[in-house]
Amino acid sequence: MSDHLESLILTEARRQNLLPNADAVRQAAIDLAGASLTPQNLIHLPGKGSISPADYIRSLRDQMPEGFIDSAGPTAKAAGNLTEQYRAEIAASRKHSRITEADLARYSGVTRQHLEERYGAPKAK
Repeated sequence: MSDHLESLILTEARRQNLLPNADAVRQAAIDLAGASLTPQNLIHLPGKGSISPADYIRSLRDQMPEGFIDSAGPTAKAAGNLTEQYRAEIAASRKHSRITEADLARYSGVTRQHLEERYGAPKAK
């Protein structure tokens, strides 16, 4: 695939808010081997006809959706290094459930002493 066709494909993918990975670019090079650009900015494939770059990108994405990433990104807003989703997940994991008397009854010895100290339960003698 010539440089002008490659840049045209990448430009069109970005216009559609898509980021093609190496596999998608490789497939485009294979599909467009021997193609030329018409004066109307259509991709002319010898023996097959012409296609617009937008239609080609849509067709390629339909063939291999794993080859494209939506450049609009996820809907979660970035907060520092972590997204809001990860911040909520971390905050949820920091919450410890309250231990009940039934839970305390399962433990004995040093483990029970530590649990009683941590949760403020009275020590059993």
